[in-house]
Amino acid sequence: MANQETARYADMFAALGSEPRLEIMRLLFAAYPEGMTVGEIQEKLKIPNSTLSHHLEKLRNEELVNSRKEKQFLWYSANAETMEDLLAFLTTGRSRRDRVIEPVNNTSTQEGFMLETFFESIFDRLFGFMFRRFHPKHPERFTEKAMTAILFAQGESRRLGHNFVGTEQILLGLLGEGSGLGSQFLSSVGVNLENAQIEVEKIIGRGKGNTPLDIPFTPRAKRVIELSVEQSRQLGVNYVGTEHLLLGILREGAGGAGGGVAIRVLQNLGVDLVSLEQRLRKALT
Repeated sequence: MANQETARYADMFAALGSEPRLEIMRLLFAAYPEGMTVGEIQEKLKIPNSTLSHHLEKLRNEELVNSRKEKQFLWYSANAETMEDLLAFLTTGRSRRDRVIEPVNNTSTQEGFMLETFFESIFDRLFGFMFRRFHPKHPERFTEKAMTAILFAQGESRRLGHNFVGTEQILLGLLGEGSGLGSQFLSSVGVNLENAQIEVEKIIGRGKGNTPLDIPFTPRAKRVIELSVEQSRQLGVNYVGTEHLLLGILREGAGGAGGGVAIRVLQNLGVDLVSLEQRLRKALT
């Protein structure tokens, strides 16, 4: 039973691993409890209806959103209880029925409670712990795109059945995130998710599965995170974006020991690493 419950929460967590779904959830929490029509969501996000329908169906299947039909309109609303359930499991290892905090539905907006703020705190707690383990005393905040990239990196570890996140998964995470500066610069030198995935699998192969929910980072991947924080600080900003994660990968590869698998992947794809870093730094200064 415990394994089934863990698998359920892992599926919920994975369902949130794309920027459009995070944005959908933000919109629905802001409009809670009434929700929004499909047309209203599409107007806000400016994505094709077919793509939006795919994301909404995935969120509905994981019970993260509720849907209802009113006349000719299809409405979606956030399932706050499920989000609380997921948060409780990830932070305490217990399901919502076992915790002792007051359900969200018992807190009124007249008392100053805002579901949008609640949602922000959820994602800070869900994703922020992954980065604070490296630099708990530093004020830098990882952007939503950077957090999404790391979440996607964990998904790539699960896809290949590995029990670690290496530099190669962080690289795939940047590509999977798809809209940040890191992804844009990689795309500009001909690197995309598909060809990078092929190269990664050639180098590290497939694992045996049994990937843990909280996947550990390899020493080289930890170094990439540390370097990304250092690079953001050197550039005079107090946040870490996908561009800084890419700089972290490139800097880790310039450390004199050959670099991690991410560097090998980029080299195999014909990327001029020095030129890429120079162009990225120029864009950031």
